[in-house]
Amino acid sequence: MPLVKIPAIKAPTISLYIRISDEKGRRHYERVRPRSPQPCGPRDNYALLYYVPKMTWEQVGQDYNEAVRRRAAKEHELLLVAREERKRSTQPDTPPKAPSSLEELRNAFLAQKRKERKKDRTPLDEDTIGGYESLTRDFIDITKCQFPGDVTGEKVNDWMLVLKDGYTGRGGKVHKPAGPRTVYNLYTNISCFLRFCGIEPNPNSKHSYGLRKLAATNVPGKKDPDPEAFTQEEMDKFFFVITDERDALAFELFLKTGPRERELTNLEWADLELDFPRVWYRCKKDATGKFTFRTKTGKDRWVPLEEGLAAKLRAWRDKNAGTRYVFGTKDDKVEGHFLRLMKHYAKLSGQSPERFWLHKQRDTFASWSLRRKVDLRTIQAWLGHESIEMTARYLATLPDLEQTEKINEAFGGVLATSTSYESVRS
Repeated sequence: MPLVKIPAIKAPTISLYIRISDEKGRRHYERVRPRSPQPCGPRDNYALLYYVPKMTWEQVGQDYNEAVRRRAAKEHELLLVAREERKRSTQPDTPPKAPSSLEELRNAFLAQKRKERKKDRTPLDEDTIGGYESLTRDFIDITKCQFPGDVTGEKVNDWMLVLKDGYTGRGGKVHKPAGPRTVYNLYTNISCFLRFCGIEPNPNSKHSYGLRKLAATNVPGKKDPDPEAFTQEEMDKFFFVITDERDALAFELFLKTGPRERELTNLEWADLELDFPRVWYRCKKDATGKFTFRTKTGKDRWVPLEEGLAAKLRAWRDKNAGTRYVFGTKDDKVEGHFLRLMKHYAKLSGQSPERFWLHKQRDTFASWSLRRKVDLRTIQAWLGHESIEMTARYLATLPDLEQTEKINEAFGGVLATSTSYESVRS
């Protein structure tokens, strides 16, 4: 068998230039003469020019000796790269790798999510990771797909129908029927996993970048329900039946400061400034610097307290000296049943529990504040929103009767004159 002659590896050519700048900022390059190198002025700089993999200029400072050293180091680096390329090109082709299963890709996807960082460089919450774990697990179980090639638009549509009807997952966990917004959120989350697997679930996407599109997917719409606010009458009935002091104070703080549920349940006495008075909703860390609680945006904020509520909280603090959480359980742990308690008190007050949920008090706080002449920018700061458009979504319309009163207040008597239209026509 004749020997195959492999051409020698040619060292890449790297040229040393000097970039000269004049007083007006105009620049030009001159090749450095090895025997009599040009010295750098205060505005000049040495630079390397090479063509691996494309034309590249690399600035190497104003010291000539350092520039020569950097040039030699770059030549050595590029020579090693060329050798590796040559080595790979002469090796026999490896057999094609068997396609990864969805289960293997799921494990790799979850490992990537554990390394992922938010905009503030903090890791994703454990609840977020757990949500991805259960969602991807249930998706594989429901669709019965083993490989990415098994996933079709029809199977994604069937999966969304199962979400709407409700289902029982592994371990007997019952998932209630999901509303349109919940289906949209879950579809968005599973799309991250599918794109990781090389699949674009949205057939209308213009940025698939080589991913396999699912042609028959019915992409759910993102329609936020109109925000609703409690009326004064509903709140009066609700608070009238609450006899437990802790629950009454917790729901009053919900109504008058608009926190998210976990912001209130993780509220500690150190977060209250009852002399100012104001309440801080902020992130919590342990001794190692790891987050034990993180607000949705990762930022702290404060909301002023109404004086009557502040007085009640001072009295509650005196009764619970030595505890950590403001509204904790009897053994001073985070309370996790405020939604259940809210629906219990709604039913006790003769109202429909279906019309009571915790986030509605956040909408009510925003809507009532605006109606009482608080400007939108201040409400945005109180709610902890990054954009004022998000704050506007929280504002509910006035009840029908109040709308009539407002239109009469705004336009009543505007065109009223001593002469009627009939007299003018006559």
